[in-house]
Amino acid sequence: MNIVIYGNGNFAEYVEYLISNDSEDTVCAFCVEKQYMEKRVLNGHPVIDFNTIKKNYPPEEFNLFIAIGLNKERQRIFDLAKMKGYKMTNYISSKATTWNNLKIGENTWVGEGSIIQPFVTIDDNSILFGANVGHHSSIKNHCLLSGATLGGNVIVGDFSILGLNSSVKHNVQIGEYNIIGMGCNIDRNTDDYAIYHHGKTTLKRNFSSKKIEMKYLK
Repeated sequence: MNIVIYGNGNFAEYVEYLISNDSEDTVCAFCVEKQYMEKRVLNGHPVIDFNTIKKNYPPEEFNLFIAIGLNKERQRIFDLAKMKGYKMTNYISSKATTWNNLKIGENTWVGEGSIIQPFVTIDDNSILFGANVGHHSSIKNHCLLSGATLGGNVIVGDFSILGLNSSVKHNVQIGEYNIIGMGCNIDRNTDDYAIYHHGKTTLKRNFSSKKIEMKYLK
């Protein structure tokens, strides 16, 4: 399938390289909204205005992949792209371990080194970098897992971020809009908008993730 990637940063460049070298899809262009067009060419591909994308890259002939790390922004562009009639491409690395009963939505990324056990569901617009996901777990919409480990039967709520070397005990439910920091160990259910950071032990911060969610990966 011919692909247009939304984004023009390091993540978009990384996505283009892996799709081009590890899938049957063909990247034809990048796109961003006009106010973010800092460059006109990236990796030999044109960078075009997302608002006029249908003129030269119609949804009948091209799919999109949204390469933005920030969950809320990725969701915003996902919704706009669906309104324009585009389908989203998924990518599962050939260097990831998965099973044939994995269920995924749209615009889902399973990067190299990820290990996904059987009976796992990953909903729309979620990104996994080197994640280890236990059996019967469910990752909801617009999530980002970077080097995180989930036990079996874990649920990760919409818009949550799990950082490097964080781990979640089996049968635990992570609330929506959680930020689970690097190295945290979560052994019980969490509230929506909870933030955890790792010191000598894993501690819950006493303010909401709403205040800092825009500071994370772009």
